Amino acid sequence: MIIDGHAHASGDFLKPESIIDNLDKSGVDKVILVPGELESTKNYSLPNLARLFPSQNVVKVTNLLTKFVIGIAGTVKQISKGNEYVYNLTQKANGRVIQFIWITQQIENPIEYLNEKLAIWNFKGVKLHQCWEDYSVDSDFFNTIAEWTEKNSLPLFIHLYSDNDVKQLIKYKREHPGLKLIVAHLFGLEIFIEQNYKDENLYFDISTIQLTSTKRFMDAIKFVGTTNIIFGTDTPYGKDNLKRNIDRIRSLDISTKEKELILGENMRNLLKI
Repeated sequence: MIIDGHAHASGDFLKPESIIDNLDKSGVDKVILVPGELESTKNYSLPNLARLFPSQNVVKVTNLLTKFVIGIAGTVKQISKGNEYVYNLTQKANGRVIQFIWITQQIENPIEYLNEKLAIWNFKGVKLHQCWEDYSVDSDFFNTIAEWTEKNSLPLFIHLYSDNDVKQLIKYKREHPGLKLIVAHLFGLEIFIEQNYKDENLYFDISTIQLTSTKRFMDAIKFVGTTNIIFGTDTPYGKDNLKRNIDRIRSLDISTKEKELILGENMRNLLKI
């Protein structure tokens, strides 16, 4: 089974028909979706910063731009409506869409919201994104959401903003090894390695080819093994992301079984599907 473990409900994945068509073309079984830009069919071209700086965490640079643009646009206010849109896609895309719910500080009573939507939508994970809002890992907001996901045995997918956030996250994770945590874009991999922190419930998302170099990808494999690496595309951020990211994994000098784990079996096992 191949599962795109990180994508947004916009661009190629805006409509049920385009979702099914794009997954079929690339031989992908399912996609995990969170909100994207509402009603946007646009797919974005990204410069291949990872190729230019293969040893660097280039997402630290793109984070600055993302935070600036999102702050001006005020797009975070659309996330609640976007969660509703993703749920509707799960009902229309013939079982091909898996929903992760995106939680922001704009949502009043987040625990009440999570409990209500879990009962109705049966979503499979929770997302946090520090570029879209200002909060730290040691904040009450983060702690509340992380505690809820651990209690409900759901994975927490987080896009981190800074090296300091990585250090705070490692501190939190040491105290909560049972939290199923997915770190987006290999962010802070070098700090995890430096502090020698890993556990069976810590996963690294390798999206996308323009932001995570093959060198850092292999460094992650050496550190946590292929059982804790998650395939993702971050669609619509990058053109032809499904094909390009799958081709990269298949070209790696690792076993077929290890490639299958990364492409979807790890996520299937994590979500128990």
